[in-house]
Amino acid sequence: MSEAFQDEMLGVLPPVHFRGAAGFFVSEAVIDDVHAQFVAHRGRFYGAYVALRDPAAWITHAAIAAFDAAHPDPPVLDWYPGDAEDR
Repeated sequence: MSEAFQDEMLGVLPPVHFRGAAGFFVSEAVIDDVHAQFVAHRGRFYGAYVALRDPAAWITHAAIAAFDAAHPDPPVLDWYPGDAEDR
């Protein structure tokens, strides 16, 4: 995910931070208990939909390390790919 997209999500709704959780969650649920979580880690940006009431589903630094090991050079995704060049 791009830094620009993460920054944009920070401004959409008030972010929610939980002690011990990486990054932030969007305060409004996508559906039921599913919220978007965003994490900046070592100059890269990660996002996922997670069950807020299930911390085992949250993005963790361990999960990021495993993802990075399996995907050393993933593409940077932007929510608005056509607009990414204009930013």
